[in-house]
Amino acid sequence: MLNNAEWPDRRWQNAAIAAILAMTLWRVVWLYASKAELGVDEAQYWQWSQSLDWGYFSKPPMIAWVIRASTDLLGSDSPFAVRVAAPLLQGATALLVMLFGHLAGGKRVGLIAGIAYLTMPVMTIGSMTISTDTPMLFFLAASLVAWVKVVQSPTVLRAVILGALIGAAVLSKYAMLFLLPGLALAAVLVKGWQIPRREGWVAALVALLVVAPNIWWNLHHGFATLHHLADSAGWSGLKFHPEEAFGFVMSQFAVFGPVFFAVMLWQSAKVLLGKGNPALRGAVLLCLPVLVVVTGQALLSHAYANWAVAAAAGGSLMAALSLQRAPRVLAATLMVQGAVVLALPTLPALAIDLRLPNEQQLFKRYLGRAETAEFALEMAQANGLQTIVAAERPLLADLFYRSRDDQTQIYSSPPNGAATNHYAMLYPLPVDWTGDVLLYVDAATADALLESYPGARELGRFAPSEGWAQGRSFVALRIAAAYWRTLAPKGGTLSLQEVTAPDAG
Repeated sequence: MLNNAEWPDRRWQNAAIAAILAMTLWRVVWLYASKAELGVDEAQYWQWSQSLDWGYFSKPPMIAWVIRASTDLLGSDSPFAVRVAAPLLQGATALLVMLFGHLAGGKRVGLIAGIAYLTMPVMTIGSMTISTDTPMLFFLAASLVAWVKVVQSPTVLRAVILGALIGAAVLSKYAMLFLLPGLALAAVLVKGWQIPRREGWVAALVALLVVAPNIWWNLHHGFATLHHLADSAGWSGLKFHPEEAFGFVMSQFAVFGPVFFAVMLWQSAKVLLGKGNPALRGAVLLCLPVLVVVTGQALLSHAYANWAVAAAAGGSLMAALSLQRAPRVLAATLMVQGAVVLALPTLPALAIDLRLPNEQQLFKRYLGRAETAEFALEMAQANGLQTIVAAERPLLADLFYRSRDDQTQIYSSPPNGAATNHYAMLYPLPVDWTGDVLLYVDAATADALLESYPGARELGRFAPSEGWAQGRSFVALRIAAAYWRTLAPKGGTLSLQEVTAPDAG
């Protein structure tokens, strides 16, 4: 399996690297021209980056560090500055996958693996927004290269580097943990993937040391991230949802590309039947456990399409090993997927209002956010209020981002019991707050509150004309901060579903 074979031809190597760099530049240019506003998660990640820590409510810390680096380097908090690390990291990851494929399969395999990774649809989506997947994939690919290097020439220093990269991947997204069982199986079962025991223990110890501060953070924050993951998993007893599992598997044809995912399934079945060379068996073990774990999660509850993205590097290697002997299929696949991934980055700039057959906006999650938040900020200014309170995470994310250049203070409504989001955990309205605040909530919540609590006064209503909240209505209310102190002894709560207010009078 592992060898130091030369590239088949320096011209092909240069062409592949040039293609990756050109695609990266293409993505950066169109990202700069994009009209898409920051989505709720992106705005929340930006807010995290304003206060660097070893952990956050729903994710480990790497995404905040990456955004802080890009915004500080560019001296801007614009959507482009927040997102620009995404296409750059995707391009760097494609180069690492190319190197990994070369070291694992030699000859043409590395070239094909890098280009296969580059043209997977999910990687283009990952270059248009900033998410935890992107830094995880970068460190994941780097750790696979480091793994091969330790196998080829074991040293303690290389083991330290390997452990640090694995730890950095875990600090990017816990989904990196899905890869580790397959990597361990490959090291035990596949000839040529074994790491000497000393180097293996060194790498494991270093990885644990790198992740330790995040474990410490969770320990001192009630294991908030782990509780969030458990809530996201959505398990409710031993109930099976085969339709969810089937839907997840079908979605992977769009995530990885129909041909590449079909190859992943076919080669996995082939290896399970005892066939395939060591390189292919190792590649399958980098993919199959990830897919099995996430499909199992879908069977028990649900799973989003991107949850198995940790299989991308192994999938690229599988595609390269399989399709190097089918040049026509490979060429056709790369041409079709290449056209798709060239077109996708242009859409937020040229067709931001593109609508689906059901008239829903394709990019609705990234539209209408500014005007919704700015209405509340304008209402606060017009009514002499310096504090805005909201109960809904999307509103809080947008309000924090849009108020970054003024003096308005943003708070979450105090949670009833355990906090259910980052803002409720770190930015609840202080219990001793005095004076009036602007409460910004859904119209249904506002109407119930106006009916049950005479101290609330309506300041204005806003119905977004497009985007994420089109069809909804939001209300700005003037209310005394003492309202929540009257609720606390009664166990009251303010949410989009219901309002439990104190008795009138």
